[in-house]
Amino acid sequence: MKVINNLYSNHFNYIKDILVDADELHIISPFLMESFDIFFEEIKDMGLKKISLITTLKDDNLDLLKKSNSLHSFCLNCLTHAIEYKVFIDNKLHGKIYISSKDSVPHQAIITSANFTEAGLGFNHEWGVQIDESNQVRKIIDDLYNVSSHALSNDEISNIISRIDSYTGSSGETRKPKIDLKVSDLIKKKVNVSKSDIRYFIKPVGWSDRPFSTNRSLGNDIEKLHFSKRKPSAVRVGDILICYAVGTTKLLGYYEVIEEPVFLKNADRWPWEVRAKNLSIEFSNRWNHFNNTIKSIKDTYDSNAPITFVGGKSLGALNFGADRIRLNEQFAQHVISLIKKSVE
Repeated sequence: MKVINNLYSNHFNYIKDILVDADELHIISPFLMESFDIFFEEIKDMGLKKISLITTLKDDNLDLLKKSNSLHSFCLNCLTHAIEYKVFIDNKLHGKIYISSKDSVPHQAIITSANFTEAGLGFNHEWGVQIDESNQVRKIIDDLYNVSSHALSNDEISNIISRIDSYTGSSGETRKPKIDLKVSDLIKKKVNVSKSDIRYFIKPVGWSDRPFSTNRSLGNDIEKLHFSKRKPSAVRVGDILICYAVGTTKLLGYYEVIEEPVFLKNADRWPWEVRAKNLSIEFSNRWNHFNNTIKSIKDTYDSNAPITFVGGKSLGALNFGADRIRLNEQFAQHVISLIKKSVE
């Protein structure tokens, strides 16, 4: 047994570690990342043949709105990567466990506080233990599947997603109740331990059938940026979107989100819209004169350092239609510095 945490590595890497020489993964987590694109991009060459997912679907719970995205992304990625999958529901689930198997024989397990979310796997202060005693791991698996539902059929999953999407579409943007109450100012901060709350994303503009024209720019003071049919709930006011042009893959600039996502009922391709302030107007108006591409921003960064928020070293999920990838803050600052230097 060994103790693991997100302070010296992260759970995303620990999960990849237990998948070495394994062909099956069990994901047990009440909360899930909305997009599995980066996860599957990172494990695509590890030989996984099966993934079983146990999670929650609680009636009248705001988490349902995110689960639609999660289930759709999970199933689609499994199909894309030819991985057999099953989904189970346990609405009393609170534990978070990740188990690897080989030829149906339990291999290793991680029992942890970390949900299968970007924050849980990469950023939050989470602790857990990793065990490799086969009989104990087998007992955990048996107990888990004894208390969960049957494996959902594809029709059941499709109907669940459709009902959630119908509710979201009819009600428009659903916001969580908010209160104006702060206590953080009463807590004395330690020096040099806090991290920025700003999230950084790389975002394509345009799509394969309609590349971003070299005659266009996103050089206005305020730009409207669009996302796919799945609500970009992870994108919040104050976050930074580093945009690039589909086709040339050149950077277009970087933008600060100033309003929460709004659903456009008459838009069929990219119906979620955010308004963002351009923080690089001079660069954006001349973006096509510079050679800052998706490839070059990676080539000018440490090849051994992670570039995504969950510790990945690839942006390959963008090639599979991802409408954004959350970046590691250090890599994001590297990209922003390249944009600034281009116009100096």
